[in-house]
Amino acid sequence: MAARPLARHSERLAARPPEAGELAKALAARLSALEAALADELADLLGGTRAVVTCGKVDRANAAKLHKVIDAVAANFRLANDDGAQVLASIDYHGALVLTDRVFGGAGEWPAARPVRLPASVNLTLQRMGDVLGKALAPTFDLSAAMPVTARSDVLGKFIRARDASNFLTVRADIAVDNAKPWSVLLVLREADAARLLDERQPSTRPTAGAGDRRRPDAKPFAAIPLELTAVLARMDVPVSRISDLRPGDTIPLAIGRSVALKLADTEIARGEVGASDGALALRLTTIAWNSLSKGPEQ
Repeated sequence: MAARPLARHSERLAARPPEAGELAKALAARLSALEAALADELADLLGGTRAVVTCGKVDRANAAKLHKVIDAVAANFRLANDDGAQVLASIDYHGALVLTDRVFGGAGEWPAARPVRLPASVNLTLQRMGDVLGKALAPTFDLSAAMPVTARSDVLGKFIRARDASNFLTVRADIAVDNAKPWSVLLVLREADAARLLDERQPSTRPTAGAGDRRRPDAKPFAAIPLELTAVLARMDVPVSRISDLRPGDTIPLAIGRSVALKLADTEIARGEVGASDGALALRLTTIAWNSLSKGPEQ
């Protein structure tokens, strides 16, 4: 009897993450809300005209499949909420031109040829479309505020690399106005982000208000804590006589190794290869200290 209280297990420790099928089903249950929210927000963009929004089924895909489904060059938006959960929205160039034609009072006719570059008017329309998407996602996922666009790129690889090991959920929203040929928006969510946005946890596993969730470092209260990382590019031995003789303008050659350590304080947490990204020096991670099963590089 005395030992019985000590033998009681913790329901929070016993909680399991949702399975992919459960996430897809939970996301599918939100699609009617997404359709209504997109139609409402698009009405302002289209001068009061209400579009018909129809969402297809929720599919599951890996990164390689996404790179086949999404055009090599398309308007891709990354939206994120305060907790860091992200949604990728992609509109192909044809759809971007149809939308822009509608916004500027046209009939929304499809261009005969696939455009190579978007004119400035389309970029302006896409900027407003990003706001529309962010506002529509808020009621879809019961968020207190719109999801802002944190980045936009015409190259999918900027957001999702072809060798990304994550699994994703996708849903395509077809948008038609006045019975014209519809254009579409493809929404993509990592399964981890979908679980956070859908809050697919058992009721007994919910943390108390304001307490945060200790099981998840990507959730409050830990998610926003800044940690300083240091990439050790090179180490060298220099004699005291040389150090004492250093002057402004002197050049010290650096021999950067193939494998560079990434440290948190004095603890090495990862290693990677030095390269470039968007014109800036970058580190492509090859191994993670706490994951001895790392397979392939991740940015």
